Amino acid sequence: MKVKTREEYARLVEEAKKHDALYYVEAKPLISDYEYDRLIKSIEGIEKEHPEWILTTSPTQAVSSDIQSGFKQVEHVRPMLSLMNTYSEEELSDFVKRMEKILGETGFAFMAELKIDGIALSLRYEKGKFVRAVTRGDGKKGDDVTENVRTIKTLPHELKGEQIPDVLELRGEVFMPLAVFYQLNKEKEEAGEDVYANPRNAAAGSLKLLDPNQTRQRSLAVIIYDVVDSELSCQSEIATYLKQFGLPVFSEGQSSLCKNVSEILSFAKQVEEKRGSFLFEIDGIVVKFDELAKRDEIGFTGKSPKWAVAYKFAPEQAITKIENITVQVGRTGVLTPVAELKPVKLAGSTISRATLHNQDEIDRKDIRIGDTVIIEKGGDVIPKVVLVDFTKRLIDSVKWSMPLNCPSCHEKTIHIEGEVAVRCVNPLCGAKNLKKITFFAAKDAMDIDHLGEKVIEKLVNKGFVKTISDIYELTPEKLGQIEGFKEKSVKNVLESIEKSKETTLARFIFALGIKHIGEIAAEAIADTVLDLDGFLALTEEKLLAIEGIGKIVSESVMQFLSQKESVEEIHRLIKLGVKPKGRNKIDHPFSGKTFVLTGTLKQFGRSEAAELIKERGGKVSNSVGPGTDYLIVGEEAGSKLEKAKKLGITILDELEFFNSVSKSI
Repeated sequence: MKVKTREEYARLVEEAKKHDALYYVEAKPLISDYEYDRLIKSIEGIEKEHPEWILTTSPTQAVSSDIQSGFKQVEHVRPMLSLMNTYSEEELSDFVKRMEKILGETGFAFMAELKIDGIALSLRYEKGKFVRAVTRGDGKKGDDVTENVRTIKTLPHELKGEQIPDVLELRGEVFMPLAVFYQLNKEKEEAGEDVYANPRNAAAGSLKLLDPNQTRQRSLAVIIYDVVDSELSCQSEIATYLKQFGLPVFSEGQSSLCKNVSEILSFAKQVEEKRGSFLFEIDGIVVKFDELAKRDEIGFTGKSPKWAVAYKFAPEQAITKIENITVQVGRTGVLTPVAELKPVKLAGSTISRATLHNQDEIDRKDIRIGDTVIIEKGGDVIPKVVLVDFTKRLIDSVKWSMPLNCPSCHEKTIHIEGEVAVRCVNPLCGAKNLKKITFFAAKDAMDIDHLGEKVIEKLVNKGFVKTISDIYELTPEKLGQIEGFKEKSVKNVLESIEKSKETTLARFIFALGIKHIGEIAAEAIADTVLDLDGFLALTEEKLLAIEGIGKIVSESVMQFLSQKESVEEIHRLIKLGVKPKGRNKIDHPFSGKTFVLTGTLKQFGRSEAAELIKERGGKVSNSVGPGTDYLIVGEEAGSKLEKAKKLGITILDELEFFNSVSKSI
């Protein structure tokens, strides 16, 4: 970018400051990380050419601040600096050459680690006990988020092992697992709220919630990668050192000791190929000079260490055209615009649709039908429109607006002040009911096999199913009228419906589709109320006393229970034979232990095994890590088994699990 005047340079600095505030403080970025990094590179280039122009407010001169009101600020023991970024092999090679020039020697090692796209954090343990967590802030001081970080299950409140130092000051990265991120955005979209642009922003927003109970529901995780002022000699020793205390660190294959640029690039290539298999979002690798004693000699710039660099992966993008914008109606009545794209290959799959989230998102990016756009996959999974190529916009293009009437029932839509969503509030809206009924029957809810959205849509169109309780009044005669249904299909559906009547209270509460109630919140409520009568008799005071339930969730539940039709529907379900049962807690050695299931279990289904564990006070996790106590293995167990062996986790086969389940104390 060729800038001719100081004024043009100043405008770029102001633009970067605007994006800093959106990214670090509001967690609502307007541009991608890649675009932002290009902007910073432009500013760096200008400042190199015109050092006399450099402004003290330039993002190159200080760490961008994430400090927010509502939190106490704490000084860092050592400054928390940000990393220099590079996307090219040439710049990575230049980084290594600079080390050689500064030190006057060659042949040293670098530690390469995954670059988690999360929030940098300073953590402190005293006498083995966790006492404080502070965000990076402006590099010199940050926000005290200790109480919110206490809710992270993978972070021990007390260290284990021997020779624990009196004070242990750590650096780590807080992140939101991808599965949690996708579920959270799904719930926010259904609730008519702004969705998070990426897992990093979701983690930032969750970490800065003023109510730790709300943070707890976000299931954040953390990985520790550094120790401040340790007696260790190398970065490559840190993970082993921290692991002995029970702290979460990078797993095998997520870091590598490299002797030269070639080995660094080889590791980067391996990581990029496996990028989609990680449980968290990464955007590259971090390369650090391994020998700790020489880092001060190598030195620092005003905002970054000279001995480390982030080698980032350019996002995989594709250019396509928006052929139309259609509107979907969700189970809560929220209207969601969807871009119908000219099919294009991206990251190994053909993309033909991308959610546009809401009218605000469309207005911010000025997206129109007929536009040529750049798309990429968020987290390598969800396609999104990144930006519009305005140079190719059609002369007769017009701004797109959300319809004033629901595309399904044609009733007037509403836009509640303070919400980004446009809603259909017609209780008889077919599209809304279809989504609600489909959600109720889904695997994570009532788990009614053979009753997917297409089948439910046919039942709704026939008038056989109008509400969730109508499912339990389906007959062979009604199902026999559905196109493609033969005797076996009818039998399978009816058997599955009958089986679903015996369910847990947590699943039942979740299946009702109450706004803001995910699986974790449903389990917390079910474990407190014990039975359905207790659920129906809930008060806001009782809800707020439940760990993990905040004001927003409690208000949503109380609003649902205050609606006459909601309570009547529950009573109708019970009358039709649905029997949600609370969990009977059993004194058992499983209490407080964390389990992971892998492979195919013959005697138990996954959900049944998980329920047996929870009844005995245990927890079930999806991933193996330092906090895992047991791995239950079935046939064709995968990589989780190998990882558990390396971590020394107790492994139970199905028979051993069955025998353990039967024990009590």
